[in-house]
This record gives sequence, C-alpha cells and structure tokens, in this order.
Amino acid sequence: MPPTPQDRPDIQVFREVTVIDALMREVIGRRLPPGMTHPQFDLLARFARHGDGETPAELARATMVTKGAMTNTLQRMEAQKFVAVLADVDDRRKKRVRVTRQGMIAYNTAVSALRGRNDAVRAAFTDNEFREALPFLKALRAFLEDLAESPGQPEDESR
Repeated sequence: MPPTPQDRPDIQVFREVTVIDALMREVIGRRLPPGMTHPQFDLLARFARHGDGETPAELARATMVTKGAMTNTLQRMEAQKFVAVLADVDDRRKKRVRVTRQGMIAYNTAVSALRGRNDAVRAAFTDNEFREALPFLKALRAFLEDLAESPGQPEDESR
C-alpha cells in the first residue's frame, strides 16, 4: 500500500505540535484563576519575561494575533485591573500597556497553580531530551517565521 500524506514525517510533526499545543492550553486553562483566559495568561507571561510598555500593535505582532483580538484581550484585562492602557508620553496618538501589581499577582497565582504539572513534565523527560528537541524546533520556527513574512508564494521547485 503506498504511503498516504498522513504518513509523511512533516505532516506527523505538525500534527504532534498541534496536539501538544491543544493539550497544553487545556492543562493551563483548567488551572487559571477564575475569570482569566489563556490569552490573558500568555500576555501576562510575556510581561513577566520581557517587561511592559509596548503598544497594543506591538503586542499583537509579538503574540501573533490580530489587532482586534489584542484590543479585546486588553479591554478585558483592563476591566480586571491586570493592565493599564495609557497614552504614550511622546506620541499621544499611541497607547502603551503597563502591567499592574494585580496583574502580576494573578500571573504568579496561575504559575503556582501550574507548578505541579510543570514538575510532572520535567520528571517525565530528561533535560537532555528537551535539549535534543530544541535545535529542530527552533529551526522549524525560524523557517516558518521567514515564510510568514515573505510576501509571495514560495516557488514550486519541481517545475
């Protein structure tokens, strides 16, 4: 029987990545504080790693969502007092997003709730197994980022 497209290793890799992402979102989503969504958690995690002060458009690009989705998320986070969206002091037409103390408390609460699951994942696999997976995953991500940024369709080399 000839191989099907589902048998191709590239298809299998993307399927695994998709399932892993869905499972991680499910695990995280079940442990978030009441009222916090996964996109809000992701944004708070970004602030914890990179600091705040970016514009909503910069955050949308960095998190790969539309400006409308980012605006919606920020409005909901502002209502919960997780962030403050303030006028840019240099360019009043722009807004800057600042994480609040309450936002960082909510983020740290969520991280604490996830600690047991994170520990279980770390116990199931060695640091070396994670390290060995990284070069391929990083290269794949970089390739896809370049592909996403290129304006045209890649040329079909088989012609």
